[in-house]
Amino acid sequence: MLKYINSIEGIIYDLDGTLNLSTAYYDVYDNYFTSLLSKFLNISLEDAEILVNRSLENKTGLTSLIQSLHIDSPSFYNELAKIIPIYDLIPRDNQLIRVIESINNMNVVQAVCSNTGYGIISNILESLGVRRYFREIVSSDETGLKPSPEPYIYTLNKLKINAVNCIYVGDRIKMELETAKTLGMTTIFVKSYLMEGKNINYNTADYSIESVYELPTLLNKKLGGF
Repeated sequence: MLKYINSIEGIIYDLDGTLNLSTAYYDVYDNYFTSLLSKFLNISLEDAEILVNRSLENKTGLTSLIQSLHIDSPSFYNELAKIIPIYDLIPRDNQLIRVIESINNMNVVQAVCSNTGYGIISNILESLGVRRYFREIVSSDETGLKPSPEPYIYTLNKLKINAVNCIYVGDRIKMELETAKTLGMTTIFVKSYLMEGKNINYNTADYSIESVYELPTLLNKKLGGF
């Protein structure tokens, strides 16, 4: 039997595909990333595209790619945050604000843990209008990459809570939720359109929702209410 809300002290969210669902942003992200990669490596755009496509095919992640190329991740993502027009691509999300604010009012601490760099994460959350509600924002600039346990443990330590008293919300089964569940967290799977057809074994998560907007209802009905 799963824990009730009065035993939950914190919620950790993934970012891309969970909180940020902007198709306009994802439509151009790879192009900006590839262009900047070619400049950092001083290689042609075509050669950079080969590296990016290979990484996407192998599903190793673009942050893993730049780290494997010994590129300084914070510098890369800070520069990327300057050239992507995030505030034009990602609109303020009033429905998301209400969701995050309502949970914040429950005295449940909230955090974002993403494999992306801090510069990008911060701008996205600011553009969505929810940045100020998160106690911690953890990026690949300061810890390892999911699915390693390291970023989860790091975030839990920053929040000063135990895994058994925390919920993890994300849109990838193998890359995110399996590790969170192994650590003892309650897992909530968001059926993101970004990962449609790529996730299997949905039932390995404790709960599934169509979008993060459904989170308050789930907490109310399944985990004992506010």
